[in-house]
Amino acid sequence: MIVRLTAAGAIVRDVDDCSALHLETDLEGAKLRAALLTTDTGVADGEHVWLDLAMLRTRAHLLATAQDWPARWAAMVRRARDEGRLSADGRSVQVSVVPLDPGPPRRARPAAT
Repeated sequence: MIVRLTAAGAIVRDVDDCSALHLETDLEGAKLRAALLTTDTGVADGEHVWLDLAMLRTRAHLLATAQDWPARWAAMVRRARDEGRLSADGRSVQVSVVPLDPGPPRRARPAAT
């Protein structure tokens, strides 16, 4: 599962794959913290990003297609707890932050003659 966060907002992708939850973003520092708060996605705490599990579950559940998605979700939360990535209150999960893939390079337009 991927949470993609940009200045335009947050989307959740690949929701049926609960094995590798992470955040993709091109934002850093104050911009990242502001975007997380503005979108109700989570918080940045020093070097760590914590995603709100209730928000994530709500958004992902709307897009899930796997019949066993609830079991996949539960396994992801258990794994986060076992790895020490679940907050003390169980409301947030610590995730890795991956640079946003800008996509394939754009081809330059030929100069006008």
